[in-house]
Amino acid sequence: MEYINSTSPAPGMREDIISENALWILAVTVRVCLNTIFSVSAFITNIINFIIFKRMNINSAAKESFLILSFADGFVGLIGTIAGVCNGLRYLASGQVQGSMYALYILLLAVATVPSMTSLLSTTVLAVVRCCSVVLPLRVKTLFTARRQRIFILSATAILIGATSYALTGTKINIAPNPNTNVSQLQLMFHPEYVQRCRYPDIYRGLVFYLSFFAVNICLFFMIIALKRSSRFRNRLQPGKEKNRADSRGGSNRSSQNSKASRREVQVIKVVILVSAMFIVCNAPAMVASILRQTVPGLNNVGTYRLSYDVLMIFVEAFLLLNCTLNIVVYLNFNTLYRTTFLEIFGKKRGK
Repeated sequence: MEYINSTSPAPGMREDIISENALWILAVTVRVCLNTIFSVSAFITNIINFIIFKRMNINSAAKESFLILSFADGFVGLIGTIAGVCNGLRYLASGQVQGSMYALYILLLAVATVPSMTSLLSTTVLAVVRCCSVVLPLRVKTLFTARRQRIFILSATAILIGATSYALTGTKINIAPNPNTNVSQLQLMFHPEYVQRCRYPDIYRGLVFYLSFFAVNICLFFMIIALKRSSRFRNRLQPGKEKNRADSRGGSNRSSQNSKASRREVQVIKVVILVSAMFIVCNAPAMVASILRQTVPGLNNVGTYRLSYDVLMIFVEAFLLLNCTLNIVVYLNFNTLYRTTFLEIFGKKRGK
């Protein structure tokens, strides 16, 4: 039972509290089994989400953000599914296949940073726009148009692609013998300046992640307050008073349409609140891992506590994939229009 990404600590260093056998068992249980299930679910459910949002009649700005979010999460699920196969071979196959699958897994992680960043930015944009819509309801439509949101998300993603591509420039995949086992396998040959080049995408990802995480937390707080105030206001209005007021003005139909639009807006805000809450919970392990990596010496993939770091990364990956999977549950349970559209497309037609 050989763990591929292991390196012996330097003499005199303290040993890691995690054993390689315990790490292997955890990796097979979570990375191979659980994460593969999450990945397949994320891929399938976000295809469904994308199809339904294309058919839904909602605000164009919100619609476009939901479409980008579904596409990004679905792509993360696809990469995670392929990574699950690689991890299965990496931990359970022969030594030659293990080494080759580890190289492919590293490449998949690099590719996955792009849709992950897009998903992160899409969730942040949804939270910020919905928050501003309740704070600045008269200006938000002119400030945060669908086109501006799309440009912001795609531009930020393009910067990450450029920085990552620069870091990987000169990286080659060769078939060479492993010096420990003398077995030929795929190996990544990085550019001599790879570590220095990686600082740029790492700093950019870290900056965007921290800003997005705290922005979503702040927006979630204000959206919950606004939703509670709105609920109290609606509860104070008696249905009979609303009807008499509408009839006296001769605008019962208009009042009904406004009430329907208001209910839809409230549903969208509820969905964004729940999506934001899931985002915070599922990204909390990544935030903790990032802080610990910066504060605990040796807690990285080549340091003294490399095994403990890999345990953290196992749970970070699991929660990020879970975040891509759960959105459809929120949509089906808290958005009537989504549920209706879902049944129209995938449910049985009435009369048959």
